[in-house]
Amino acid sequence: MSASSRTRTPLLAALAAPLALIGALLASCGPGGTTAEAPPAGEGAPVQFLTANGLNPQAGEASPLGRLLIGRGKDYTPIAEDPKALFDRLEASMADRRKTAWTIVEALLEPQKLTLEGKTYEVPLWHTWYEGMSVNPEVDQKIKLFIAQLAACKADAACKKTRAEIAHEVMEQAGTDKNMVRSLVSANLTQVLKQSEGFDRGAPEEELGRGFTLFSPSFVEHVLAQAQGIETCSNKIPWNQPPPSASQFSPCVDEFPRNAVMVKTSWDEIDGAAPKVSAHATDAAAITAVLKGGSWPKPTLEPVTTNGIYAVQTTDGKVYGLKSIHFSTKDTREWIWISLWWSPKPDEDFGQDRPAALAKFNGGVWSHYKMCVTTAFNETDPKPWGPYESGQPGLASAIKAAYDGATEQRNPAPYDKVTTWCSNPNLEHHTGNGRTNCIGCHQYSVTWNELKNRETYFNDTYTASMAAEYPQYGRALRRTNFPAEFAWSFGMEFQDQIKEAREDQGFNW
Repeated sequence: MSASSRTRTPLLAALAAPLALIGALLASCGPGGTTAEAPPAGEGAPVQFLTANGLNPQAGEASPLGRLLIGRGKDYTPIAEDPKALFDRLEASMADRRKTAWTIVEALLEPQKLTLEGKTYEVPLWHTWYEGMSVNPEVDQKIKLFIAQLAACKADAACKKTRAEIAHEVMEQAGTDKNMVRSLVSANLTQVLKQSEGFDRGAPEEELGRGFTLFSPSFVEHVLAQAQGIETCSNKIPWNQPPPSASQFSPCVDEFPRNAVMVKTSWDEIDGAAPKVSAHATDAAAITAVLKGGSWPKPTLEPVTTNGIYAVQTTDGKVYGLKSIHFSTKDTREWIWISLWWSPKPDEDFGQDRPAALAKFNGGVWSHYKMCVTTAFNETDPKPWGPYESGQPGLASAIKAAYDGATEQRNPAPYDKVTTWCSNPNLEHHTGNGRTNCIGCHQYSVTWNELKNRETYFNDTYTASMAAEYPQYGRALRRTNFPAEFAWSFGMEFQDQIKEAREDQGFNW
Protein backbone atom coordinates (compact mmCIF):
# COMPACT_ATOMS: atom_id res chain seq x y z
CA MET A 1 0.00 0.00 0.00
CA SER A 2 1.46 3.36 -0.95
CA ALA A 3 2.35 5.97 1.63
CA SER A 4 0.10 8.49 -0.09
CA SER A 5 -2.95 6.35 0.56
CA ARG A 6 -2.62 6.51 4.33
CA THR A 7 -3.25 9.26 6.84
CA ARG A 8 -1.43 10.18 10.02
CA THR A 9 -2.76 10.92 13.46
CA PRO A 10 -1.16 13.52 15.71
CA LEU A 11 1.11 12.91 18.66
CA LEU A 12 -0.86 14.09 21.66
CA ALA A 13 1.62 16.45 23.22
CA ALA A 14 1.07 17.12 26.91
CA LEU A 15 4.29 16.53 28.74
CA ALA A 16 4.87 15.77 32.41
CA ALA A 17 1.24 16.42 33.27
CA PRO A 18 -1.08 14.59 35.63
CA LEU A 19 -3.31 11.98 34.05
CA ALA A 20 -6.34 14.18 34.51
CA LEU A 21 -4.71 17.03 32.63
CA ILE A 22 -3.59 14.71 29.86
CA GLY A 23 -7.12 13.44 29.53
CA ALA A 24 -8.43 16.97 29.34
CA LEU A 25 -5.98 17.88 26.61
CA LEU A 26 -6.92 14.84 24.60
CA ALA A 27 -10.55 15.69 24.84
CA SER A 28 -10.35 19.44 24.29
CA CYS A 29 -8.25 20.16 21.22
CA GLY A 30 -9.63 23.61 20.50
CA PRO A 31 -11.29 26.63 22.07
CA GLY A 32 -14.27 25.78 24.23
CA GLY A 33 -13.30 22.14 24.42
CA THR A 34 -14.34 21.34 20.86
CA THR A 35 -12.49 18.62 19.00
CA ALA A 36 -10.23 19.77 16.18
CA GLU A 37 -11.15 18.47 12.77
CA ALA A 38 -9.12 15.37 12.04
CA PRO A 39 -6.97 15.06 8.93
CA PRO A 40 -8.80 13.45 6.01
CA ALA A 41 -9.40 9.79 6.42
CA GLY A 42 -7.53 7.28 4.32
CA GLU A 43 -6.67 3.62 4.19
CA GLY A 44 -4.07 1.86 6.26
CA ALA A 45 -2.30 2.59 9.49
CA PRO A 46 -1.79 6.29 10.11
CA VAL A 47 1.63 7.74 10.76
CA GLN A 48 1.95 9.94 13.83
CA PHE A 49 3.17 13.50 13.53
CA LEU A 50 4.22 16.12 16.04
CA THR A 51 1.55 18.33 17.57
CA ALA A 52 1.33 21.11 20.12
CA ASN A 53 -2.46 21.16 19.95
CA GLY A 54 -3.97 22.60 23.12
CA LEU A 55 -0.66 23.76 24.56
CA ASN A 56 0.21 27.36 25.35
CA PRO A 57 3.47 28.92 24.14
CA GLN A 58 3.07 31.68 26.73
CA ALA A 59 2.61 29.32 29.69
CA GLY A 60 6.30 28.87 30.40
CA GLU A 61 8.35 25.72 30.32
CA ALA A 62 7.73 24.97 33.98
CA SER A 63 4.11 24.32 33.10
CA PRO A 64 3.02 21.14 31.27
CA LEU A 65 0.82 23.39 29.14
CA GLY A 66 3.87 25.22 27.85
CA ARG A 67 6.40 22.47 27.37
CA LEU A 68 7.06 20.09 24.46
CA LEU A 69 10.76 19.38 24.81
CA ILE A 70 13.02 17.51 22.43
CA GLY A 71 16.76 17.11 22.61
CA ARG A 72 18.53 19.77 20.57
CA GLY A 73 19.98 17.96 17.57
CA LYS A 74 23.68 17.52 17.10
CA ASP A 75 25.64 19.40 14.47
CA TYR A 76 25.77 18.21 10.89
CA THR A 77 28.74 15.98 10.07
CA PRO A 78 30.34 17.18 6.84
CA ILE A 79 31.38 14.82 4.07
CA ALA A 80 34.71 13.18 4.87
CA GLU A 81 36.54 14.42 1.80
CA ASP A 82 38.90 17.29 1.13
CA PRO A 83 36.58 20.24 0.35
CA LYS A 84 38.48 21.26 -2.80
CA ALA A 85 38.51 17.69 -4.12
CA LEU A 86 34.81 17.39 -3.28
CA PHE A 87 34.02 20.64 -5.06
CA ASP A 88 35.90 19.58 -8.19
CA ARG A 89 34.23 16.17 -8.24
CA LEU A 90 30.72 17.52 -7.83
CA GLU A 91 31.22 20.35 -10.31
CA ALA A 92 32.29 17.83 -12.95
CA SER A 93 29.55 15.24 -12.44
CA MET A 94 25.79 15.68 -12.14
CA ALA A 95 25.49 12.05 -11.05
CA ASP A 96 27.90 12.58 -8.16
CA ARG A 97 26.21 15.87 -7.36
CA ARG A 98 22.75 14.40 -7.02
CA LYS A 99 23.92 11.28 -5.20
CA THR A 100 25.79 13.47 -2.69
CA ALA A 101 22.79 15.75 -2.27
CA TRP A 102 20.49 12.85 -1.45
CA THR A 103 23.07 11.58 1.04
CA ILE A 104 23.10 14.99 2.75
CA VAL A 105 19.30 15.03 2.84
CA GLU A 106 19.33 11.63 4.51
CA ALA A 107 21.74 12.92 7.17
CA LEU A 108 19.58 15.99 7.85
CA LEU A 109 16.47 13.83 8.23
CA GLU A 110 18.10 11.68 10.90
CA PRO A 111 15.37 11.28 13.51
CA GLN A 112 15.71 12.81 16.94
CA LYS A 113 13.63 10.98 19.51
CA LEU A 114 10.79 12.42 21.56
CA THR A 115 9.28 9.94 24.03
CA LEU A 116 5.84 10.47 25.49
CA GLU A 117 3.64 8.05 27.38
CA GLY A 118 5.80 5.11 26.38
CA LYS A 119 5.81 5.97 22.67
CA THR A 120 8.72 7.33 20.68
CA TYR A 121 8.26 9.90 17.95
CA GLU A 122 10.66 11.20 15.31
CA VAL A 123 11.60 14.80 14.57
CA PRO A 124 14.14 15.41 11.77
CA LEU A 125 17.54 16.70 12.84
CA TRP A 126 17.08 20.02 11.00
CA HIS A 127 13.82 20.75 12.84
CA THR A 128 15.56 20.67 16.23
CA TRP A 129 18.05 23.42 15.30
CA TYR A 130 17.96 27.15 16.06
CA GLU A 131 15.25 29.25 14.43
CA GLY A 132 16.22 32.54 12.85
CA MET A 133 13.44 34.48 11.12
CA SER A 134 10.74 33.09 13.38
CA VAL A 135 8.23 33.99 16.06
CA ASN A 136 10.49 31.71 18.10
CA PRO A 137 13.62 33.84 17.56
CA GLU A 138 16.23 31.53 19.01
CA VAL A 139 19.18 33.02 17.12
CA ASP A 140 18.19 36.54 18.19
CA GLN A 141 18.04 35.34 21.78
CA LYS A 142 21.55 33.93 21.45
CA ILE A 143 22.79 37.21 19.98
CA LYS A 144 21.36 39.17 22.91
CA LEU A 145 22.97 36.81 25.41
CA PHE A 146 26.31 36.94 23.62
CA ILE A 147 26.41 40.74 23.49
CA ALA A 148 25.47 40.95 27.19
CA GLN A 149 28.26 38.58 28.17
CA LEU A 150 30.73 40.26 25.84
CA ALA A 151 29.89 43.64 27.38
CA ALA A 152 30.34 42.21 30.88
CA CYS A 153 33.71 40.75 29.92
CA LYS A 154 34.87 44.04 28.43
CA ALA A 155 33.92 45.84 31.66
CA ASP A 156 35.86 43.32 33.77
CA ALA A 157 39.61 43.88 33.58
CA ALA A 158 40.18 40.32 34.75
CA CYS A 159 38.23 38.81 31.86
CA LYS A 160 40.57 37.61 29.13
CA LYS A 161 38.11 35.50 27.16
CA THR A 162 38.09 35.72 23.39
CA ARG A 163 34.88 36.33 21.48
CA ALA A 164 35.05 32.77 20.20
CA GLU A 165 35.26 31.47 23.76
CA ILE A 166 32.29 33.58 24.87
CA ALA A 167 30.31 32.45 21.82
CA HIS A 168 31.00 28.82 22.70
CA GLU A 169 29.94 29.37 26.31
CA VAL A 170 26.71 31.01 25.18
CA MET A 171 25.90 28.02 23.01
CA GLU A 172 26.60 25.66 25.91
CA GLN A 173 24.40 27.63 28.32
CA ALA A 174 21.18 26.92 26.47
CA GLY A 175 20.84 23.40 27.74
CA THR A 176 20.17 20.36 25.63
CA ASP A 177 16.48 20.80 24.81
CA LYS A 178 14.35 22.73 22.35
CA ASN A 179 10.79 23.63 23.30
CA MET A 180 8.75 22.87 20.19
CA VAL A 181 5.65 24.56 21.65
CA ARG A 182 7.19 27.93 20.87
CA SER A 183 7.77 26.91 17.27
CA LEU A 184 4.50 25.11 16.59
CA VAL A 185 2.27 28.19 16.42
CA SER A 186 0.37 29.24 13.32
CA ALA A 187 2.05 32.64 13.19
CA ASN A 188 5.37 30.90 12.66
CA LEU A 189 4.20 28.80 9.74
CA THR A 190 2.23 31.56 8.04
CA GLN A 191 4.66 34.50 8.25
CA VAL A 192 5.86 35.66 4.84
CA LEU A 193 9.50 34.80 4.21
CA LYS A 194 11.75 37.80 3.68
CA GLN A 195 12.44 36.78 0.10
CA SER A 196 8.69 36.77 -0.59
CA GLU A 197 8.11 40.31 0.62
CA GLY A 198 7.27 42.69 -2.19
CA PHE A 199 5.91 39.84 -4.31
CA ASP A 200 5.59 41.34 -7.73
CA ARG A 201 3.02 39.59 -9.87
CA GLY A 202 -0.28 39.99 -8.08
CA ALA A 203 -0.47 36.39 -7.01
CA PRO A 204 -2.98 35.11 -4.45
CA GLU A 205 -1.87 34.94 -0.84
CA GLU A 206 -1.45 31.16 -0.90
CA GLU A 207 1.34 31.53 -3.43
CA LEU A 208 3.62 33.42 -1.06
CA GLY A 209 6.47 31.57 0.59
CA ARG A 210 5.53 31.26 4.26
CA GLY A 211 7.62 29.75 7.00
CA PHE A 212 10.83 30.25 8.94
CA THR A 213 14.58 29.75 8.77
CA LEU A 214 16.78 27.53 10.91
CA PHE A 215 20.52 27.21 11.43
CA SER A 216 22.80 24.49 12.76
CA PRO A 217 24.52 25.02 16.14
CA SER A 218 27.93 25.59 14.52
CA PHE A 219 26.44 28.21 12.19
CA VAL A 220 24.94 30.12 15.13
CA GLU A 221 28.14 29.95 17.16
CA HIS A 222 30.08 31.36 14.22
CA VAL A 223 27.57 34.20 13.83
CA LEU A 224 28.15 35.13 17.47
CA ALA A 225 31.91 35.03 17.21
CA GLN A 226 31.80 37.12 14.02
CA ALA A 227 29.09 39.51 15.21
CA GLN A 228 31.15 42.68 14.81
CA GLY A 229 32.12 41.83 11.25
CA ILE A 230 28.53 40.97 10.38
CA GLU A 231 27.06 44.17 11.81
CA THR A 232 29.68 46.48 10.30
CA CYS A 233 29.96 44.74 6.92
CA SER A 234 29.64 47.36 4.19
CA ASN A 235 27.36 46.71 1.23
CA LYS A 236 29.61 48.91 -0.92
CA ILE A 237 32.58 46.59 -1.23
CA PRO A 238 33.45 46.69 -4.96
CA TRP A 239 32.47 43.58 -6.86
CA ASN A 240 35.98 43.19 -8.28
CA GLN A 241 37.92 43.84 -5.08
CA PRO A 242 40.19 40.84 -4.44
CA PRO A 243 39.25 38.71 -1.43
CA PRO A 244 41.39 39.02 1.70
CA SER A 245 43.20 35.75 1.02
CA ALA A 246 43.02 32.52 -0.92
CA SER A 247 41.15 30.95 2.00
CA GLN A 248 38.76 33.83 2.79
CA PHE A 249 35.94 35.00 0.52
CA SER A 250 34.72 37.82 2.73
CA PRO A 251 36.41 41.07 3.79
CA CYS A 252 33.97 41.11 6.73
CA VAL A 253 33.99 37.69 8.40
CA ASP A 254 35.90 34.46 8.60
CA GLU A 255 34.37 31.66 6.58
CA PHE A 256 31.91 29.35 8.28
CA PRO A 257 33.05 25.92 9.51
CA ARG A 258 32.28 22.94 7.31
CA ASN A 259 29.50 21.68 9.60
CA ALA A 260 27.48 24.90 9.21
CA VAL A 261 24.03 24.52 7.66
CA MET A 262 21.31 27.00 6.62
CA VAL A 263 17.69 25.85 6.33
CA LYS A 264 14.63 27.61 4.91
CA THR A 265 11.12 26.15 5.11
CA SER A 266 7.81 26.90 3.41
CA TRP A 267 4.44 25.49 4.55
CA ASP A 268 0.82 25.20 3.43
CA GLU A 269 -2.14 24.77 5.75
CA ILE A 270 -3.73 21.38 5.07
CA ASP A 271 -6.78 21.40 7.33
CA GLY A 272 -10.31 20.64 6.29
CA ALA A 273 -12.17 17.84 4.60
CA ALA A 274 -10.21 18.06 1.35
CA PRO A 275 -6.75 19.52 2.07
CA LYS A 276 -4.58 20.59 -0.84
CA VAL A 277 -0.99 21.74 -1.37
CA SER A 278 0.62 23.97 -4.00
CA ALA A 279 2.23 21.97 -6.80
CA HIS A 280 4.05 22.47 -10.09
CA ALA A 281 5.01 20.32 -13.03
CA THR A 282 8.79 19.96 -13.30
CA ASP A 283 9.15 17.73 -16.35
CA ALA A 284 11.20 18.70 -19.40
CA ALA A 285 8.43 20.74 -20.98
CA ALA A 286 7.86 22.68 -17.76
CA ILE A 287 11.58 23.35 -17.27
CA THR A 288 11.93 24.52 -20.86
CA ALA A 289 9.04 26.95 -20.37
CA VAL A 290 10.45 28.24 -17.08
CA LEU A 291 13.92 28.86 -18.52
CA LYS A 292 12.48 30.63 -21.55
CA GLY A 293 9.82 32.67 -19.74
CA GLY A 294 11.77 33.12 -16.53
CA SER A 295 8.93 32.47 -14.09
CA TRP A 296 7.15 29.52 -12.58
CA PRO A 297 3.43 29.54 -13.45
CA LYS A 298 0.85 29.86 -10.75
CA PRO A 299 0.57 26.57 -8.88
CA THR A 300 -2.17 24.04 -9.04
CA LEU A 301 -3.63 22.88 -5.75
CA GLU A 302 -3.36 19.11 -5.35
CA PRO A 303 -4.96 16.77 -2.79
CA VAL A 304 -2.75 15.62 0.05
CA THR A 305 -3.06 13.62 3.25
CA THR A 306 -0.78 13.89 6.24
CA ASN A 307 0.65 10.51 5.28
CA GLY A 308 2.10 12.06 2.14
CA ILE A 309 3.81 15.19 3.45
CA TYR A 310 5.90 16.17 6.47
CA ALA A 311 3.28 17.72 8.74
CA VAL A 312 2.94 19.35 12.14
CA GLN A 313 -0.01 20.58 14.18
CA THR A 314 0.08 23.95 15.90
CA THR A 315 -1.19 25.04 19.30
CA ASP A 316 -4.49 26.17 17.77
CA GLY A 317 -5.14 22.77 16.20
CA LYS A 318 -4.27 23.66 12.60
CA VAL A 319 -2.24 21.23 10.50
CA TYR A 320 0.51 22.42 8.14
CA GLY A 321 2.42 20.51 5.50
CA LEU A 322 5.99 21.30 4.44
CA LYS A 323 5.78 22.09 0.74
CA SER A 324 9.42 23.13 0.26
CA ILE A 325 12.72 23.18 2.08
CA HIS A 326 16.20 24.52 1.26
CA PHE A 327 19.35 22.97 2.74
CA SER A 328 22.70 24.74 2.31
CA THR A 329 25.73 22.98 3.77
CA LYS A 330 29.29 24.33 3.97
CA ASP A 331 30.81 21.02 2.81
CA THR A 332 32.64 23.06 0.18
CA ARG A 333 33.72 26.68 0.32
CA GLU A 334 30.93 27.62 -2.12
CA TRP A 335 28.39 25.60 -0.10
CA ILE A 336 26.19 22.81 -1.45
CA TRP A 337 22.72 24.09 -2.38
CA ILE A 338 19.90 21.56 -2.12
CA SER A 339 16.20 22.26 -2.58
CA LEU A 340 13.28 19.87 -2.09
CA TRP A 341 9.63 20.38 -2.98
CA TRP A 342 6.52 18.32 -2.44
CA SER A 343 4.97 16.79 -5.54
CA PRO A 344 1.82 14.79 -6.30
CA LYS A 345 3.97 12.85 -8.80
CA PRO A 346 7.07 12.34 -6.67
CA ASP A 347 8.60 9.50 -8.67
CA GLU A 348 8.87 11.46 -11.89
CA ASP A 349 11.71 13.69 -13.23
CA PHE A 350 13.57 15.21 -10.25
CA GLY A 351 12.33 12.44 -7.96
CA GLN A 352 13.27 9.46 -10.13
CA ASP A 353 16.65 8.92 -8.45
CA ARG A 354 15.46 9.45 -4.89
CA PRO A 355 17.01 6.70 -2.74
CA ALA A 356 14.70 4.22 -1.07
CA ALA A 357 16.39 4.97 2.25
CA LEU A 358 14.38 8.18 2.62
CA ALA A 359 11.22 6.12 3.04
CA LYS A 360 12.38 5.02 6.49
CA PHE A 361 11.92 8.50 7.96
CA ASN A 362 8.65 9.86 9.37
CA GLY A 363 6.57 7.02 8.03
CA GLY A 364 7.67 7.47 4.44
CA VAL A 365 6.52 11.06 3.87
CA TRP A 366 9.88 12.09 2.37
CA SER A 367 9.16 9.80 -0.57
CA HIS A 368 6.86 12.56 -1.82
CA TYR A 369 9.60 15.10 -2.47
CA LYS A 370 11.69 15.98 -5.53
CA MET A 371 15.11 17.61 -5.43
CA CYS A 372 17.48 19.85 -7.38
CA VAL A 373 21.05 20.71 -6.39
CA THR A 374 23.87 22.99 -7.42
CA THR A 375 27.41 23.19 -6.08
CA ALA A 376 29.06 25.64 -8.49
CA PHE A 377 28.28 28.56 -10.76
CA ASN A 378 29.28 26.78 -13.99
CA GLU A 379 28.05 23.46 -15.32
CA THR A 380 31.26 21.63 -16.24
CA ASP A 381 29.66 18.22 -16.75
CA PRO A 382 29.53 18.12 -20.57
CA LYS A 383 26.47 15.86 -20.56
CA PRO A 384 24.83 16.09 -17.13
CA TRP A 385 21.74 14.14 -18.21
CA GLY A 386 23.77 11.24 -19.60
CA PRO A 387 23.83 8.91 -16.57
CA TYR A 388 20.04 8.95 -16.36
CA GLU A 389 19.06 8.37 -19.98
CA SER A 390 18.45 4.65 -19.68
CA GLY A 391 17.23 4.23 -16.09
CA GLN A 392 15.51 7.55 -15.33
CA PRO A 393 14.58 9.11 -18.67
CA GLY A 394 12.25 11.71 -17.12
CA LEU A 395 15.07 13.03 -14.95
CA ALA A 396 17.44 12.98 -17.92
CA SER A 397 15.11 15.02 -20.09
CA ALA A 398 14.42 17.56 -17.30
CA ILE A 399 18.13 18.06 -16.66
CA LYS A 400 18.77 18.40 -20.38
CA ALA A 401 16.01 21.01 -20.64
CA ALA A 402 17.69 23.06 -17.92
CA TYR A 403 21.08 22.68 -19.57
CA ASP A 404 19.75 23.69 -22.98
CA GLY A 405 17.98 26.69 -21.49
CA ALA A 406 21.12 27.86 -19.71
CA THR A 407 23.17 27.34 -22.86
CA GLU A 408 20.87 29.68 -24.80
CA GLN A 409 21.20 32.36 -22.12
CA ARG A 410 24.97 32.74 -22.14
CA ASN A 411 26.22 36.32 -22.22
CA PRO A 412 29.31 37.68 -23.97
CA ALA A 413 32.65 36.81 -22.39
CA PRO A 414 33.58 36.50 -19.61
CA TYR A 415 30.04 35.33 -18.83
CA ASP A 416 29.81 32.89 -21.72
CA LYS A 417 30.02 29.64 -19.74
CA VAL A 418 27.04 27.33 -19.34
CA THR A 419 25.76 27.87 -15.82
CA THR A 420 23.98 25.53 -13.44
CA TRP A 421 20.26 25.66 -12.62
CA CYS A 422 18.25 24.92 -9.47
CA SER A 423 14.99 26.70 -8.71
CA ASN A 424 12.33 25.59 -6.23
CA PRO A 425 8.87 26.09 -7.78
CA ASN A 426 7.25 26.78 -4.39
CA LEU A 427 9.82 29.37 -3.28
CA GLU A 428 11.37 31.02 -6.35
CA HIS A 429 8.08 32.54 -7.44
CA HIS A 430 8.96 36.13 -8.29
CA THR A 431 8.98 37.20 -11.91
CA GLY A 432 12.17 35.84 -13.49
CA ASN A 433 13.13 33.76 -10.46
CA GLY A 434 12.47 30.42 -12.14
CA ARG A 435 15.76 30.45 -14.05
CA THR A 436 18.08 31.01 -11.08
CA ASN A 437 20.54 28.64 -9.42
CA CYS A 438 20.76 29.45 -5.66
CA ILE A 439 24.51 30.01 -5.55
CA GLY A 440 24.41 32.84 -8.09
CA CYS A 441 21.77 34.76 -6.17
CA HIS A 442 23.47 34.25 -2.79
CA GLN A 443 26.73 35.81 -3.95
CA TYR A 444 24.98 39.20 -3.83
CA SER A 445 23.98 39.35 -0.17
CA VAL A 446 25.13 42.64 1.45
CA THR A 447 26.24 44.19 -1.84
CA TRP A 448 25.53 47.35 -3.85
CA ASN A 449 23.41 47.63 -6.99
CA GLU A 450 25.46 50.04 -9.08
CA LEU A 451 22.75 50.40 -11.73
CA LYS A 452 20.21 51.57 -9.15
CA ASN A 453 22.72 53.16 -6.76
CA ARG A 454 21.30 51.37 -3.73
CA GLU A 455 21.72 48.13 -1.84
CA THR A 456 21.02 44.96 -3.79
CA TYR A 457 17.52 43.59 -3.40
CA PHE A 458 16.86 39.88 -3.56
CA ASN A 459 14.87 40.20 -6.78
CA ASP A 460 17.45 42.41 -8.53
CA THR A 461 19.64 39.43 -9.23
CA TYR A 462 17.47 37.79 -11.90
CA THR A 463 15.86 40.85 -13.52
CA ALA A 464 16.54 40.90 -17.26
CA SER A 465 17.04 44.67 -17.38
CA MET A 466 19.93 44.35 -14.93
CA ALA A 467 21.95 41.77 -16.87
CA ALA A 468 25.00 44.05 -16.89
CA GLU A 469 25.08 43.89 -13.11
CA TYR A 470 23.80 40.31 -12.71
CA PRO A 471 24.83 38.29 -15.79
CA GLN A 472 22.89 35.23 -16.89
CA TYR A 473 19.98 36.24 -14.65
CA GLY A 474 22.27 36.09 -11.63
CA ARG A 475 23.48 32.54 -12.28
CA ALA A 476 27.00 33.46 -13.41
CA LEU A 477 29.94 34.13 -11.13
CA ARG A 478 30.55 37.88 -11.17
CA ARG A 479 31.98 38.84 -7.81
CA THR A 480 35.53 38.17 -6.72
CA ASN A 481 34.48 38.46 -3.06
CA PHE A 482 31.37 37.49 -1.11
CA PRO A 483 30.91 39.88 1.83
CA ALA A 484 28.17 37.88 3.57
CA GLU A 485 29.70 34.47 2.84
CA PHE A 486 26.64 33.61 0.70
CA ALA A 487 24.19 34.17 3.61
CA TRP A 488 21.21 36.45 2.87
CA SER A 489 20.45 36.16 6.58
CA PHE A 490 23.24 38.65 7.31
CA GLY A 491 21.25 41.53 5.86
CA MET A 492 17.76 40.13 6.32
CA GLU A 493 18.18 39.07 9.94
CA PHE A 494 21.48 39.37 11.79
CA GLN A 495 22.75 42.90 11.17
CA ASP A 496 19.73 44.57 12.75
CA GLN A 497 19.57 42.04 15.58
CA ILE A 498 23.23 42.54 16.51
CA LYS A 499 22.89 46.33 16.36
CA GLU A 500 19.78 46.29 18.54
CA ALA A 501 21.38 43.96 21.11
CA ARG A 502 24.51 46.11 21.25
CA GLU A 503 22.55 49.34 21.70
CA ASP A 504 20.40 47.76 24.42
CA GLN A 505 23.58 47.01 26.34
CA GLY A 506 25.16 50.39 25.62
CA PHE A 507 28.06 48.43 24.16
CA ASN A 508 30.40 49.64 21.44
CA TRP A 509 32.83 47.57 19.48
